Amino acid sequence: MSSFVIVANPGKKISLEHATHPCPRCKHQSSVQLTRSEKQIIVLNKRISDNTSVRYECSQCRWKNEELPYDTEAEVRRYLNDAEYQDVFSRPMTGQTY
Repeated sequence: MSSFVIVANPGKKISLEHATHPCPRCKHQSSVQLTRSEKQIIVLNKRISDNTSVRYECSQCRWKNEELPYDTEAEVRRYLNDAEYQDVFSRPMTGQTY
């Protein structure tokens, strides 16, 4: 027996990465992931449209954006704490310009 669909809007979400990011809206530290969303509109058993989007989404507050906001403060902290650059900041200044 086959089913007949009058109107439907089935969809699914697929996480595209294992890494998590902090949310710029709700500030949860690990709720944002890159997600692929697929939606179809079906009317009288005919597929009318297929929509696919890839964006960052928060699982806590439903924030969505195509790009992850750049956290300047976190990037500077990571840069300054990087072992490769620790040596540069610990050397005395010699007055030379590069």
